[in-house]
Parts: sequence; C-alpha cells; structure tokens
Amino acid sequence: MKFFSKWRILSFVLVLVFLTFWEILAQSAYILNPQKAIPPLSMVFAKFIELCEDGILGAAVVDSLGRFFAGLLIGGALGSGVGLLLGRFRAIEILLEPFTKIFAPISPIAWLPIIVLWLGIGNLGAIFIIAYAVFFPTLALSIAGVRSINPTLLAMAKNFGASEWQKFRDIILPGAFVHIASGLKLAASVAWIQLVAAEMLGIQSGLGYLVADGRNLLELDMVIVAMLWIGLLGYGIALLFGAVEKLLLRALGVQS
Repeated sequence: MKFFSKWRILSFVLVLVFLTFWEILAQSAYILNPQKAIPPLSMVFAKFIELCEDGILGAAVVDSLGRFFAGLLIGGALGSGVGLLLGRFRAIEILLEPFTKIFAPISPIAWLPIIVLWLGIGNLGAIFIIAYAVFFPTLALSIAGVRSINPTLLAMAKNFGASEWQKFRDIILPGAFVHIASGLKLAASVAWIQLVAAEMLGIQSGLGYLVADGRNLLELDMVIVAMLWIGLLGYGIALLFGAVEKLLLRALGVQS
C-alpha cells in the first residue's frame, strides 16, 4: 500500500530517533539544571497519564473540538453562502467590497477585547473567533469558484428559460463546490490556530488554556503535553479535510 511506502517507514523511524534523542539530551540537561531544562519524554508521558486519569486532558480536547466544529460550521456556511451570492452578482460584491477588504486582514484575536466586552469569557467568544477565521477564506474561494464557471453554461441555461434558482442548483453550486471544499480545508487549519490562541488569551478551558495554565504553574511537562495534542489534533484535522476533499472530488468526477 502507498501509505506503507519506504518513505513513510523512514518517517516513522525518524520520529522514533527524535524521541530517543529528546529523552537522552533532556535527561542530561535536567540533571545539570532542572529549572531551565526541557522535561524529558518520560516525564512528559507521566504527566500525560496523570492528566488523562484526572480527566483534565479529555475535557480540554472535547472543549476545543466542540468550539472548533461549531465555529467551522457557522463560518463555513456563512462564507460559502455569501461567497456564492457575491460571485454571482458582481454589483453586490462591489457594494460590499469596502467591508470585505477591510475586515479580512484583521486577525480574529484582535477582536478578543470587544468579544469579552460583548459576550464575556466563554464558548460564544471562542466560536465567534473560529467563525470569523473561517468566513473570509471560504468567502474568497467561493467567489473564485463561481467566477471559474464557464459563462456559456449560464447563457445556455438562460436561453432555455432556467430560473435563477435552477441555475444556482444545477450549475453554480456544483461548479463552485470544489473551490468551497478547498476553502474549508484551508480555513480549518487557520481556525484551529486561532482557537488555541484565543484559549490561551482569555477562555478558561481547552488545550490553549491548558498551555497557559501550565505556564502559570511553571509545569513545562503540562505545557508540552498540551502542545503535542494541539499538533496531533491539528494534523488529524488536516488529514480529515484532505480525505473529505478527495472523496468530494472523486464523487464530482474531478479526480480519479
């Protein structure tokens, strides 16, 4: 199988080598100066078991993923819907262009003080940040998807008396779907980073909060456990959306 190619095996071996060197070098540094040394892998693993047994890690993962998928659903639906509208009607895109061009470059984290003021510290603020982070990449690629449709198809549909809804359902949505799927894949990675940053800055639960809590308690092993899970879940999310994108492309006949 392609997954078990020699490069995949070598990649796995490289990870094992890295973990081995981490343990050896960190043990040596920890003996010399425990206050400034990075905890060895064995200590991090022990903290991982402790956090699992206490239910702290599981709760943090559930909280982060819950916020992530809620925000992704809201931002993705709004971004793709508005993008299809703006892509279809150029006049509306020009009308709203000052808003889309000004707000798109603003980091969702920059909204955090206003979010805390309006929504307080909790799930609503985190979901807003995710939805905001997802909205603009999905919006841009949805517009691009509509613009990539052959105008001849729309002209032919008009000549045959197709309604605007029929053109949207049978031509615009299928034609732009590949771009929308790519936009969601891109937005998912960006949104995950923004969520963790938001949890570190003000939200009182989740993996980002676990990093901040470990920092405040001077427990680097807790920080590293949370960081590793952030990376692993981010990798898993990228693989999930990559697989979904391939399935959609195959279903649409774009990819064999």
